[in-house]
Amino acid sequence: MGTDIDVLAATAEELQQLLSSSADITSKHLVQVYLSQIKRHNDYLKAIINTAPESLLLERADMLDEERKNGKLRSPLHGIPILVKDNIATHFKSTGLDTTAGSLALVNSSPRINAPVVDRLLDAGLIVIGKASLSELSWWKGKNLICGWNAVSGQAQSPYVKGGIRPDDSFAGHSNPGGSSSGSAIAVAAGFAPVSIGTETFGSLMLPAGRAALYSLKPSRSLISLTGIVPISSFSDQPGPMTKTTKDLAMLMDIITDPGNVPPGGYASRVTGSWEGLKIGTVDPELWKYTPDIRKVLDEDMENQLIEQVRHAYGVIKEHAAVFKDNVLLNIVDTFFVNGEEVLLKIFEKGFKEEFENYLKLLDTPQIRTLGDLIAFNKAHADKELPQGYDNQDILELSEKSNVTSEDRESYVSHLTEFGRDQGVNKIFDEHDLNIIMGPIESPLYYFAAACGYPVAAMPLDYLDYNGRPHGLCAVAKEEGLLIQLQSAYERAFPPRKPPTL
Repeated sequence: MGTDIDVLAATAEELQQLLSSSADITSKHLVQVYLSQIKRHNDYLKAIINTAPESLLLERADMLDEERKNGKLRSPLHGIPILVKDNIATHFKSTGLDTTAGSLALVNSSPRINAPVVDRLLDAGLIVIGKASLSELSWWKGKNLICGWNAVSGQAQSPYVKGGIRPDDSFAGHSNPGGSSSGSAIAVAAGFAPVSIGTETFGSLMLPAGRAALYSLKPSRSLISLTGIVPISSFSDQPGPMTKTTKDLAMLMDIITDPGNVPPGGYASRVTGSWEGLKIGTVDPELWKYTPDIRKVLDEDMENQLIEQVRHAYGVIKEHAAVFKDNVLLNIVDTFFVNGEEVLLKIFEKGFKEEFENYLKLLDTPQIRTLGDLIAFNKAHADKELPQGYDNQDILELSEKSNVTSEDRESYVSHLTEFGRDQGVNKIFDEHDLNIIMGPIESPLYYFAAACGYPVAAMPLDYLDYNGRPHGLCAVAKEEGLLIQLQSAYERAFPPRKPPTL
């Protein structure tokens, strides 16, 4: 058998089968194949901030290949290359990988530890070949900054949209790859690794996954340790996988989830392809969509096609689901706004300074020690950190001088619990005997997941004629296993995703 691998299509599961059945395919070979793909295309796509030294990666691959020869497989993903978002700490001396969150102020900061999620990947025999780019500080820097940009690696681009981001487009417009886990999604779609890990606070896995035709899942609150992850807010932050298939996603979830939280049988056991027990409500795509300030209307036919493709998907789902209810009513405005203030953002604003400064305490060689230091650093290096078109750090400055009190925060959390969870998602579930709510990814649906602390999942749907960009559906439920079952059933009912042409 030859050693040619179609990196745009290959899944981790398929690569594992090759590793187990072909003497020609080794983990060492896979590392070289994926590094070569990165070298060919990353100058334009800017999905990778840095890769580990090749010698270090080949040494690890050799070790894992030797373990395989001796009959030792650490997990179903033994010997598989993976990329990790660059806001997830990697111990430089052992991994050869820096952790920057896209900020020049964090370059060469040397975290003393790997984030637990990284240790679990390594213990399971994966090979962390590099760090994926992101919207700087996971987009918690300045208002309406273009998704996918950071000062360390520049502006990331979609592998699907020819010509890249339009200069007249909005910050999350149709030509944009989405953020903040931009690089984690672009990299898997572009064949830089078969799988990756990103993070989400509110939409940072969902949007880029949708725009890269991938499966993703943001776990429920506190399912996975946040230690070593450059934070926005522990109220809503969680790491999650980016994959081409549900099986790859489930296998990664079994590895990265805190051991005490993995359900009996593991998440991979939920990849059944069955619609049994899936009781689904959908939201109206004409109402549930991004506003023009977020996603500029480039062409009315484009918007209409997006809606039509969502409605067609609903029709397919209706044929399969055990229960189906169209146009369920969730109240967006009263849930997320109090006295003109956006409630989720106020919660994040309150906690960011303390949590960010706690992260800085994990660093061996920090350039900064406080949020105020970061703001001052950006001003001192404004030509790189605040260049034209990316020239605000309003969110950081707001977080530094926040007047949100602990009592305010409690009030905001109570409001979201009542209107987002109890009178929102749970009420819909109870009134219509449902256990899943689905809608377009590019809508406020993932806000409800953040408000409730519930998991939310992404599924690829279709591609727009105007510029070829993918879009997808997302789903909210009370537990991850149900969403993984849905993803596997959906994957069986819909046409396979299409890789980009590079």
